[in-house]
Amino acid sequence: MFIIFAPLNQYNMKRFLIITLSTLIFSALMAQKEATTKPQSFNIQKEIKPPFLEIVEGSVVFEDASGNNMIDADENCTIKMLVKNSGKGDGMGLSYSISAKGATQGITFKNSQSINSIKIGESQMIVIPITTNMNTVDGSVEFTIKINEPNGFGTDEIHLNLRTRAFIAPMIKIVDYTVTSTSPSGLLEKKRPFNLQILLQNTDYGIGENVKVNVSFPTGVMLLSANENYAMNTLSSGKKTEIVYEFVVSDIFIGEKIPIDFKISEKYGKYAENKTINLQLRQQLAAGMIKIDPKEEAREAIQLGSLTSDVDHNIPLNTVKHPNRYAIIIGNEDYSSFQSGLNSESNVPYAVADAISFQTYCLSVLGVKNENVFLLTNATSAQMTREIDRVLKIISKNPADAELLFFYAGHGYPDSENEPFIIPVDVTARSLKNGIKLHELYTRFADLNMARVTVFLDACFSGGGRDAGLLAARAVRVTPVEGALKGNLVIFAATESDQMALPYREKQHGMFTYFLLKKLQETKGNVTYKDLNDYLRQNVSLYSLRINKAEQDPVVKFAIKLGNEWESFKF
Repeated sequence: MFIIFAPLNQYNMKRFLIITLSTLIFSALMAQKEATTKPQSFNIQKEIKPPFLEIVEGSVVFEDASGNNMIDADENCTIKMLVKNSGKGDGMGLSYSISAKGATQGITFKNSQSINSIKIGESQMIVIPITTNMNTVDGSVEFTIKINEPNGFGTDEIHLNLRTRAFIAPMIKIVDYTVTSTSPSGLLEKKRPFNLQILLQNTDYGIGENVKVNVSFPTGVMLLSANENYAMNTLSSGKKTEIVYEFVVSDIFIGEKIPIDFKISEKYGKYAENKTINLQLRQQLAAGMIKIDPKEEAREAIQLGSLTSDVDHNIPLNTVKHPNRYAIIIGNEDYSSFQSGLNSESNVPYAVADAISFQTYCLSVLGVKNENVFLLTNATSAQMTREIDRVLKIISKNPADAELLFFYAGHGYPDSENEPFIIPVDVTARSLKNGIKLHELYTRFADLNMARVTVFLDACFSGGGRDAGLLAARAVRVTPVEGALKGNLVIFAATESDQMALPYREKQHGMFTYFLLKKLQETKGNVTYKDLNDYLRQNVSLYSLRINKAEQDPVVKFAIKLGNEWESFKF
């Protein structure tokens, strides 16, 4: 390195100082850089506090305008449930989703809807509105409901099964009338006030709503009672009401016949019948007005089956479903329509109601999915055989996990060798070969090696039943012979071998079926087979003696291999 020193004149001195100062500043900056910690990168994670949402057990409620626990045509209903947040964070951005399958015709609802946020530890009542129109049909519908949360912390699905009912029309009409007066002559005369009393009745099954009656009359006739337009909110099936009109005929009235026109309407504008009552001047008046018994009149033509029984109201809801549980349900009641020579006494009272109600309990209490319930009412031999074959083929695809509930209400009968049969509606006691032999049916169940088979028989096999309809075909009662049971089979039978299965008319069910449903209702299905058997034996035996004045003692039978294990079984 060569350093050349130039003479330090004023110019060179200034340059020297500038270079020296710049060098010192640069050196200081470099030293500061080396002494400073190098920048680092940090990954700061936000703590996640999710909600835990659940539908509170027992909080699911169905409400309907009619109060019959069914989805009726042209009705507003709601499904309500309480949703609780027991998590570590607030539930935000929540919504419910609902879908339905089955008899969904005429049923309308929103498939999804946003709901309010649910804070930690709080609960919210979710209300899902459902409306129906006139296209609703008889059947059942299964709703699947879930509360959704954006991060996947929503509730589990619940399943709700409800019966649906098609529209039932009313018919409002004037069924009777009478004319009375204080006239001394006892005749309808001018300038003498008289009363026209009409009897209005709903003569059909449906409920008449917004019932209105408008009366019109010719010139020269005056209405003194000021009830030209009459209205009432509802007129139930079979119910009657009286309306009294006070009239007077003046001298300006021309003619002898006095037409009084009644225009009757109800909510739908087509289920009422107008009427014209033609009065006659100087006609004989009635001695008095129509008297209406304040007690509701019984009408044999209007029956709503088992809806009057307490076991058909307030049915518990169990949201747990058993995907491999199946139910075959048969209710054979009307034998007289399928066989010539039989009268109505050959029928089995309430067998259809028994079957339909047991179907409802399967769906709502026993956890059977809608597509796994197979219901037959008033079934022929071909129908019973075909449906049993079909269900057993379905079960055979996965028998090891399958459970079968088999329910039968109807006639049973023994053949010439005293083997018991269940009887289709088109089979007579003399053509039992077309019936269903019980032992062969049990063998088919056992051969599938299902996890469990439970049979409920509200029938007897002693030659008679509920009203002893088929007893005439064999004059003496016999004790049927049954083979040993195999597989995982448990049978709840309505009677001892030589007894008859009888009705409980007040409850409109078979005696055995009523108490079976009653125990399922009281326990919400949480009952052991032993407790169920004890309950049935105690109550059916007692009430049959009290009400039917005959012995009926339910029994339980089970496969030998089960020993006492069956007693701890639960649904």
